[in-house]
Amino acid sequence: MIYDRFSRPITGLRISVTDKCNLNCFYCHREGISSKGEEELTPEEIARVVRIGAKHGVTKVKLTGGEPLLRKDVIEIVEEISGIDEIEDISMTTNGILLSKYAEKLRNAGLNRINISLDTLNPEKYRKITGGGDIEKVLSGIDAAIEAKLKPVKINVVVMRGINENEIFEMIDRFSIPGVVVQLIEMVSTNNKFFDKYFYNLDRIEEKISKKSEKMITRQMHNRKKYILCKAEVEFVRPMHNTEFCMHCTRLRVTADGKFKPCLMRNDNLVEFLHAMRGGATDEEIEKLFFKAIELREPYFKDSRSIPERNASTKP
Repeated sequence: MIYDRFSRPITGLRISVTDKCNLNCFYCHREGISSKGEEELTPEEIARVVRIGAKHGVTKVKLTGGEPLLRKDVIEIVEEISGIDEIEDISMTTNGILLSKYAEKLRNAGLNRINISLDTLNPEKYRKITGGGDIEKVLSGIDAAIEAKLKPVKINVVVMRGINENEIFEMIDRFSIPGVVVQLIEMVSTNNKFFDKYFYNLDRIEEKISKKSEKMITRQMHNRKKYILCKAEVEFVRPMHNTEFCMHCTRLRVTADGKFKPCLMRNDNLVEFLHAMRGGATDEEIEKLFFKAIELREPYFKDSRSIPERNASTKP
């Protein structure tokens, strides 16, 4: 296993397989990428990067976009990754619009679990948030994912002031289904004016849910809290101004156009590998770029409790 300069192990890759999307959600942070690349990694190139990571302790892969289901070869991508022995978990984040068509095929290809973005149960509000999306297609996709036994099915709800903060308990009731987790997410800042207008602090909601819960679990990933209620599971994600989130980050991001991205919040330290790969670089040469990206990783939000900096290595 390999560790960065802050003793954080790298156990996962978050791979954007496309910048394209069939929705236009007004709050989307686009995986921290401000401009769209002209090229996309092929299934074989994605698998090659995963194999290099797996050689050094990566066991989990998250596929994202844009919207990953717009890739016509998305099933092949999952199959390529699932064929790598060291990979124990493959998941995907999707808007769910095309999921009813793909859910069973994805499960058969090796996908383990899925995150589906859904911020409201109101069809008109959903159209406004997403720039014209059809909520019925998403709900059909969720049903298909449950039927395909993708576990867990996580419903990603970005909570926004003046938009949907009054719908949270309705969402929890609607998805109080075995194998389904409602994941409440605080907004990521794309610009200060926008963030100040819509950001909603989840403390009050978490306090109410904690009082109703039967059990609380602290996940290793970002030190997240998950509450088990009578028939529901609710998880909280706070990426902004959160040293706990950063100190427990174990993922390295990969952009759709072939760059290692050490941090969601930064674009000044990307490490390009696609041209080297297509130019005939060996695995050892790509591995050096992988190591370089890990060396550049650091918590975006820090405080006095942050782990002292040192050189990246294969030892904690």
